[in-house]
Amino acid sequence: METPSNATFGNNHTGLPDNLKSGLENLSGYSMDDVRVYYNSAKPAQLQAHAYAQGTNIYLAPGQERHLPHEAWHVVQQKQGRVKPFTQLNGGTSLNIDAGLEKEADVMGARAMSV
Repeated sequence: METPSNATFGNNHTGLPDNLKSGLENLSGYSMDDVRVYYNSAKPAQLQAHAYAQGTNIYLAPGQERHLPHEAWHVVQQKQGRVKPFTQLNGGTSLNIDAGLEKEADVMGARAMSV
């Protein structure tokens, strides 16, 4: 069982850097206090990915921190109820690979870093 990052930033215990957390909250209107980031996780490799978000959990493979803003915006999309699973992988993991949501996560994740 993996444990979330011990990284804390003041009162921020999510594992998200403060600037990213506040940027996400300002852009989306959603609190990110319930997010947990799992750094150096083996879980993305099981999906042949560098990183992924599931609910309010973000899993980053070793050295893949650059994907954090993108995956954090996927958490916003899930909070908005806009992410519907397309595919069921072996083991029952649901997956959504909607190109529009992916592009939005690229743009808004980067924007959240600069707010």
